[in-house]
Amino acid sequence: MKTKIEGKEKIRMIALIIVSLFVIVTGILFSLKSFTKGNIAGGIGGGIIAIIILVFAIFVFRRGNRDMKEGYPLKDERSRKVIEKASSLAFYVTLYLLLAIGFLSDDIIKFRDISQATSLAVAGMAILFVGFWAYYNKKEI
Repeated sequence: MKTKIEGKEKIRMIALIIVSLFVIVTGILFSLKSFTKGNIAGGIGGGIIAIIILVFAIFVFRRGNRDMKEGYPLKDERSRKVIEKASSLAFYVTLYLLLAIGFLSDDIIKFRDISQATSLAVAGMAILFVGFWAYYNKKEI
């Protein structure tokens, strides 16, 4: 039975690595495409995002690999609860972020089109989730 669980954990870890690599390569390609078109800010932004994802992926891989070697599962009850609380709070705060974007979009914040505002909201939600996850992961639940 233990080997079946370990096999599932290894498959989950490999899938995480593959998805992370695809996202990192996409960020690098976006950065290179932006640089060739002369969009320096877009190129730097894509590169920074790719680097942040790479650092986070290395952290997750090292931690998961260490836990697997020690015999712990990648997701236990505590980690599921941390993710649940962080995602719930990030969702609620993002609702207020969307309201703020909606109220401020005409006068203060000028968006090129609706996709720019949506991208800002999604990026805000991702940043909020990481922040809340880090907070709840350090806090005893």
